[in-house]
Amino acid sequence: MTTDFASLVAERKDRLQQLHKELTAKGVRFINVHMPEVNGVFRSKTAPFKLSYNGDALNAILYCVAHSDGAPTGVPVFPGPISNDDNGYPNIMALPDPASVRQHGWDPRFASVILNSFNLDGSRCALDPRAILKDLEERSLALGYEPRFALEYEFGIFHADHELMRAGRYRELKPWGHSYINYDLVRGGNYQNFIADFIERMASIGIGVASMVTEYGYGMYEFALTPKPALEAADDAMRAKLHLREFCAEHGLVATFMTRFQPPGRESACGGHHHQSLWRDGRNAFAAGPGKLSEVGQHYTAGLLKHLPETHLLFRPTINSYRRFDRGAWSPEDASWGFENRTAAIRAITTPTEDVVRLEHRVSGADINPYLSVAAMLAAGLDGIEKKMMLEPPAPGNPSALERPPLARTLRESIEAFRHSDFCRRILGADFCSHYLMSRETEQEAFDSWMASQITDFEFQRYFIGT
Repeated sequence: MTTDFASLVAERKDRLQQLHKELTAKGVRFINVHMPEVNGVFRSKTAPFKLSYNGDALNAILYCVAHSDGAPTGVPVFPGPISNDDNGYPNIMALPDPASVRQHGWDPRFASVILNSFNLDGSRCALDPRAILKDLEERSLALGYEPRFALEYEFGIFHADHELMRAGRYRELKPWGHSYINYDLVRGGNYQNFIADFIERMASIGIGVASMVTEYGYGMYEFALTPKPALEAADDAMRAKLHLREFCAEHGLVATFMTRFQPPGRESACGGHHHQSLWRDGRNAFAAGPGKLSEVGQHYTAGLLKHLPETHLLFRPTINSYRRFDRGAWSPEDASWGFENRTAAIRAITTPTEDVVRLEHRVSGADINPYLSVAAMLAAGLDGIEKKMMLEPPAPGNPSALERPPLARTLRESIEAFRHSDFCRRILGADFCSHYLMSRETEQEAFDSWMASQITDFEFQRYFIGT
């Protein structure tokens, strides 16, 4: 993509002015401006409607915020080089992407737009995850392949009790719905209307929801999005999560994408599976018939597997991510693949027709940054194609007997694998990798500090009487 601020202003100016005129005529009066930050959520502000083709100021500290602004440790930010005491916490510049402008069908007074960020000297900000993915999408197109992705998210919905949440008593929240049954249409009294209204809401901003179902577990649900080009698919994922939270709040509910909020072995955890394919000349480049992958599909899959251990941090980025680690619950433990194999990291889907042939990457949890997860997968697959990597035989069932490369079982181990990865520095940039490592180390240090201040239930039950 165009990398400097001035060139991008010139490229986007006419379209932004045109959109401003059109949407004003359609009654838009306010705009929500979204900046994707490192943790995988939007940082947003609301303003009277304006599409600023000359750019806006953006607080650089937003790239240094901790999850939930540091709760419960009380340390909201980590001191990244972009924003700290030494440089006085400066602004950087941001420019709306006209391709991301949407008028909200459920409240036509509002529109929203997603930003790209730039340093004050006009150079592209190395920490912009959206720009990283855009570069990789353009690389794929230059090779002759249109990448298509579709994300599906598992999540929890609870009745909102703000006093309990302020007190940190999340375990006491009441799940929404009276059953824990998979694919159930009568979990709650207004469940089907709730789902229909959410699907219509997403359709009004161009996001296709392929399906929405109940998952195994009290309060557990899943939505699957329809396939889109890589960058738009990540935009859709970010928006769908945000708007689901908004929709739930309107109904006195709260949604969570925390990967596991029930102890392991009880009910489901929250995955974030990525379906992906490459298309060339209007045809699926992975298709080769039932139970087969084309040569391109094989090379792409081999690239995914080759780079999975070193990119693992991007797919399981939090302390909680590793609570979901359980092949028995279909959460992969190694770099493996198989046809229609939900216990493997990569599930190859080749039926019923060529147009649905795809790879399902099953490692990610719902706590990912979709720009980074999609970027890492696309880069790994393209690397496999360019280097013509050979694909190992598929796992017919449980891959554990095949001794495939294991995936790190803790955040600390994933951090170390990422730290030593030349591939990650090449695809994401050295500055981004350094910053991202700092953000993940902050998570580990915050958890270690919190644990050191606690006397756990384990200790009381094991040692209070038995010592």
